[in-house]
Amino acid sequence: MARLARLSGLLAAAGIVVSTPAPGYAQSRVTQAPGQQVRLTLGSIQGTVIDDRGGPLAGAMVSALGATNGMATTDARGRFVIPSLPNGDYVLRIHLAGFVTTRRENVRVGPTPATLEKIQMRRLDDTSVTKRPILAAGVLPVDDSTPETDDHGETAWRLRHIKRSVLKQDGDVVSIADAASEQPIPPGASGSIFGRAFDSAATFFTATPFSGEVNFLTTSALGDGAPLFNDFMPRGVAYMSIGAPVASGRWDVRASMSQSDMAAWIVAGSFASHIASSHDYAFGVSYSTQQSPRTRPLGLPGTADDSRNVGELFGSDRWTITPTLAVDYGARYARYDYLQQRSLISPHAGITLSPFDNTHIVINAAQRMLAPGAEEFLPPATVGPWLPPERTFAPLQGEDLRVERARFFDIGLKHEFDGTYVVGVRRFQQSVDDQLATLFGLPLSGGPKAPGHYFVASAGAVDAQGWAFSVSTAPSQRIHGMIDYSVSRANWIARGDMAAIAVWAPAAVRPRSEDVHDLTTSIETEVPQTATRVFVLYKVNSAFARGDDPTRPALDYRFDVQVNQALPFMPFSGAARWEVLVGLRNLFRDPSEPGSIYDELLVVRPPKRVMGGVLIRF
Repeated sequence: MARLARLSGLLAAAGIVVSTPAPGYAQSRVTQAPGQQVRLTLGSIQGTVIDDRGGPLAGAMVSALGATNGMATTDARGRFVIPSLPNGDYVLRIHLAGFVTTRRENVRVGPTPATLEKIQMRRLDDTSVTKRPILAAGVLPVDDSTPETDDHGETAWRLRHIKRSVLKQDGDVVSIADAASEQPIPPGASGSIFGRAFDSAATFFTATPFSGEVNFLTTSALGDGAPLFNDFMPRGVAYMSIGAPVASGRWDVRASMSQSDMAAWIVAGSFASHIASSHDYAFGVSYSTQQSPRTRPLGLPGTADDSRNVGELFGSDRWTITPTLAVDYGARYARYDYLQQRSLISPHAGITLSPFDNTHIVINAAQRMLAPGAEEFLPPATVGPWLPPERTFAPLQGEDLRVERARFFDIGLKHEFDGTYVVGVRRFQQSVDDQLATLFGLPLSGGPKAPGHYFVASAGAVDAQGWAFSVSTAPSQRIHGMIDYSVSRANWIARGDMAAIAVWAPAAVRPRSEDVHDLTTSIETEVPQTATRVFVLYKVNSAFARGDDPTRPALDYRFDVQVNQALPFMPFSGAARWEVLVGLRNLFRDPSEPGSIYDELLVVRPPKRVMGGVLIRF
């Protein structure tokens, strides 16, 4: 701990700072934390948008629809970059007022940026409108023999003049606004307060190229060692995400909720500036709640807790000072209403040096305050479906809930080989106070026995240091993999609640000093012939606290498997992509979050978590 303090002081005196990824933006700048893994290779789409005369078009909204959604706005030269896209096929749409919406099918994102030169947009003039023969639904041809029944009031006129939304089906369809474009404005319309407000709202909702995702999922937990579908208690989960680009970046709003014997929901909003600029920043807010019927409190029997609420603010800032030097910093502030120490602050800072082409020296330093149950209430950083806080937890045998404080320092070297392989090595140090231990399936008298309930305790304080080696590869555009091996030496300097933990999980009691070996692999692949995407993460470690071995830590594993299958039928295929998701995991914590090497190792008897459902991306 003293060594870590001295190193941090020296770095601060030298003006050296480093970072870990901000919440929700791990897919924007992927940074590895000690002993942790992140999702695999991310690519980008870039290009130039021009008009039918060859001139650049500024301000065009470019959206990509595929494994995830991305957006960008063209600059003064018509250029755009959509970063942080998982590998796969995408549909590209370009929208600009006064031009016909343009599409590009089967744009493949791989290890190198997908470049589209000179995407041409055709101007939408009067002649092109009058030649289109199909009218929008509800608009009938005018018959001179029929008495006139149209409403020529201001409200009706403005409804007829609403612009087409970019979310509508592409094709030769004349919107109400186009069909009625030559009708005169009713007297007094331009000066009406209602009219101006209506125009502003209509322009925002119809001219903004929204994109998003809707998920309808079912989840359940299977007790450790239980056969498939034993103790299967499904819960319905609804998730919605919507976002849009603006002149300086992109904003997103996400929400997820479930309703069963316990109500839970989470909502978050965020903004990220353009990643391609020399100054990038991001900020956001989230709020989540978990509420149980008063007949079944969230804590142990006899307590009065029937709800828990968590709010978080975060922000990050990155400056590219020179092509060889980048600095970033940020912080997270969270408030937990069920803790005695309710306000938690987690700062981070960092520096990246690139002395040679494709070679990067990354220095990281951070402090993370981890609350018991934080994995339930905070938005995940990985790409994938969100789950609201469904699991319940309580302190072990009435002990107070204590916050884990972890301080990190690591320095690493990475080198890219021809844009295909990335080899890295890093040295890391950790100092952790009140290390969390998580125990599932305890047979406490009168306690909740559901596989989704767990108990938490403090395992004490530990210092750790070690080396990590990683290789990530993309041998083709369809298969992407990563292997990370780390070895560390841990020294426990305080024992915490080990006496109470030893009663229920003796394997969680650690020796004073031990070596920890970890091997984590991940593979992501897409089969375009069947429109199937598969993600697998597998983690093996020599120091898991196994529930079936009460004597000592032992070799064990964790896994996360997700399969997305695009449906062969796609209603409104020009505006949406339909998929079926099936997932199974016993990994407890988010693998992309920086954390102690023991955060996952001291999770005893984690249940398998099953989820499945339908995803609609638009």
